[in-house]
Amino acid sequence: MSVIFLLGPGFWREGERASSADAPLKVRERIAEAWGKDGHTVLLMEKVPDIAGETILQKFDRLLRQGITHVVVYWPPLAKMATTYTELVLLCDREEFLKKKQIGLWLLHHVSVLSRSEDDFNILERGDRSRYLEAVVKLGPRSVKWETEQNLDEKIRLLSAE
Repeated sequence: MSVIFLLGPGFWREGERASSADAPLKVRERIAEAWGKDGHTVLLMEKVPDIAGETILQKFDRLLRQGITHVVVYWPPLAKMATTYTELVLLCDREEFLKKKQIGLWLLHHVSVLSRSEDDFNILERGDRSRYLEAVVKLGPRSVKWETEQNLDEKIRLLSAE
């Protein structure tokens, strides 16, 4: 079974019409629960207790080094993505570790938020940060696109079976 570090936003951007009735963190919790029922272990930064004196970067590294087999980034449209962008940059800085440990990276993203090819990574939403995240392509992420909540649930079931 897999040990998955599930990253992604926690909230919707203010003033935007959300793509789901649930906050992104609630959707990630639902994903974690579905994968957990199939025997996978799923870690969410927000749900793992902090250790006294530990910085958020130290916590990120601690979790990444807990036998992780996959990092999955849930990426819905119209979400607050600043922290998730930072997490992607942190992953890029840890490329050697990810490759050494053969940790797979999946981008579980809505079709409207990014386009990705072998050599290209373009954020399609307002506030494009593509230049900051170009190095993500070097990590060899697997793009798993979804369009609707139902389609997302189907993709989650398929990923859980892999």
